[in-house]
Amino acid sequence: MKSLTTLCLCFFIQAGIAYAAPTAKREWTAISGHKTMARALSTTSTVVTLELEPGKSVQLGLDKLIPADREFLLNHFHIKAAPAAAADEPQRSGEAAIEQANAPHPLGQITGPIKSAPGSSYHIYVSKSLKQGRKAPLLHFNGAGGYQAHLVQRYLRGIERFGWIMVASVESKNATHGAVNLKHAANNIARMKESPLVDPDRIYFTGHSGGGAMSWWNAANLNAAGTMPVMSYIPPEAKISKGHHFVLIGATDYNRYHSGLAAATFKNDAFLRAYPGGHAYPSPAEGHIFDEGIAWLTAKYLEKNSRNKDYAAERLDFESAMLDWIKELTPTNPHQAYHLTHLLSDTYRITGKNAAILLTMQSKLAAEASHKTYRTGIEEIHQFGVETLSNVSLADSTKGHLSKDVSNKAQRLAKKYEGIPFVEETFVELAKPTVK
Repeated sequence: MKSLTTLCLCFFIQAGIAYAAPTAKREWTAISGHKTMARALSTTSTVVTLELEPGKSVQLGLDKLIPADREFLLNHFHIKAAPAAAADEPQRSGEAAIEQANAPHPLGQITGPIKSAPGSSYHIYVSKSLKQGRKAPLLHFNGAGGYQAHLVQRYLRGIERFGWIMVASVESKNATHGAVNLKHAANNIARMKESPLVDPDRIYFTGHSGGGAMSWWNAANLNAAGTMPVMSYIPPEAKISKGHHFVLIGATDYNRYHSGLAAATFKNDAFLRAYPGGHAYPSPAEGHIFDEGIAWLTAKYLEKNSRNKDYAAERLDFESAMLDWIKELTPTNPHQAYHLTHLLSDTYRITGKNAAILLTMQSKLAAEASHKTYRTGIEEIHQFGVETLSNVSLADSTKGHLSKDVSNKAQRLAKKYEGIPFVEETFVELAKPTVK
């Protein structure tokens, strides 16, 4: 009869759980060439836990280590190597997700209010998908009516998908002077920059209506990486000339001309995403636009820093998250799925193994002509905003305004895209007078 110890060891080996004692402290070499001294406490077939010093440990994907170190770990802990990924399985970083014990806030839920300074507070959402030891982009929300949980919820799917953090100002609102709102935002951002989870170089602002206007003002004064304003305008006080900006606007919103001008101001560093509707958020059916905005901002930043090796792991995780999303969308929303393939290929400029997977997806989706027409239509909505809406006198951009030039061009484009979901309807509404 086998001893109890032998039975336990057999169970651990079959379950892929490390049972061996930690290794001695030794030098480990990453494929990037970086070296570190540490003990390996345990490992799975994909992730090793390294103790840098007593009480301080990190988790690292095995694929980040040179082959000799990977082999040593698998042999020491009696672990079978992970099976090779399928040809259509995206390449990922292998880095472990953050653990609740290492997070200062509950993961995957909105919590707060949290005081950032006397009179200023915020609610916060930290993604469960955030990677251990990796600093995350931060999106700061300013509401036209202060903090409203149902509005923040619109962003969370994209925040979670791409490993961001979101905070929402409690006090900032239209009824408060802009300088006061800016002070609240500055207090919140100063507090968040103290967190080891936040990348201080990747602070973004969002909000709707007056809160969207505050996004521009905050970004100009707080050295932001960009904005994602909704149904807004750039206030005269906002002297902003840099960053990446994903601009959302209702097709009949009275701020549509301001939004067109805002997008035109930043040229290739802005994208105008008009949608059917007036001075309101997109319908629930178009909620994916928020996910797309966060994806676009991530893509623009990572493409700009494509030669920085510090972002190599994040790039793999962004690529795999996008490929997973495209695969998820293909059965139900193939038009947007095809559009997103071009975000990866044209905006982000994907390379490597994941580029080959993307090409296969893109080719299959391109077989349906309407998918390509949809993508062209989304690009033409953007161009209509920056070339036509931006040229309307801002003094005239009030409720009920419509120029003959805007109406005629929008009608022609609505006819051109007849039958194409979202695109035709957006141009039909761009041909109508603005409403509040």
